[in-house]
Amino acid sequence: MDFDAILTLSQQGKMFANPRRIALLKAIACTGSISQGAKQAGLSYKAAYDAVKEMNKQSESPLIESEKGGKGGGGASLTTHGQRLVQMYELLDQIQSMGLEALNDDSVPLHSLLGVMSKLSLQTSARNQLFGTIADIENHALHDLITVVLQSGITLTATITHGSTVRLNLQRGKDVVALIKGPAIDIKLPPSLSKEQPDIAKTTSSSEQNWLKGKVTAIDRDDNSVEVTLTLNQDDEICALIDKGSEDVSTLNLGDEAYAVFPSAQVILATLS
Repeated sequence: MDFDAILTLSQQGKMFANPRRIALLKAIACTGSISQGAKQAGLSYKAAYDAVKEMNKQSESPLIESEKGGKGGGGASLTTHGQRLVQMYELLDQIQSMGLEALNDDSVPLHSLLGVMSKLSLQTSARNQLFGTIADIENHALHDLITVVLQSGITLTATITHGSTVRLNLQRGKDVVALIKGPAIDIKLPPSLSKEQPDIAKTTSSSEQNWLKGKVTAIDRDDNSVEVTLTLNQDDEICALIDKGSEDVSTLNLGDEAYAVFPSAQVILATLS
């Protein structure tokens, strides 16, 4: 379904700002004049003047400062509070648009703003970002081991300092995004396809090392490296950037089952406060 939404800000039941008024404020900031701003925003001067007067009256701090005409002519400009109102409105409008877009994407978790952002807008230098929920926190002397459950039920672990756990206010049930750089990940084949592969059941029992099983959906090569993408489930995928000389990668084909292997210490956790 395609919905349209109009963002309106109200104060005590009375309309304060809507798209037309925000367009007027932006036009005034651009032209330095209420009359010119009104023309740019497609309003009559009276409608623009009344809107400015009403917003200034409703606001705790003035949004527009105006100067009376004289030899050099009058002018108008947005105050710092007016500039911040426009920025805040645009931010809310962006969040609203993301929410509407997420409705048509079943992979986006609508119960979490962080989940929506991680799927639709969050950009980081880390190749992989996986949204999940903290299932357990295991405390050690100098570090904590955080268990994260992804949307599909797949689990991974992250090793972070106890200070980071406190600073991020991490606790069971909190939504997080796990960030892993591609070069930190290795690709391993199941035992049936690799003679040198260790006992998977024994290895994956170690909480210090992550073994995420998936299917190879992309392989890209250059002179020195191979980028391998594993689809873990319908919602998540993980990408590894490894040396071209790796024996497992040299025999890898699209559709193969494989493991993305990376230390828990290579996982960075991000969350909203």
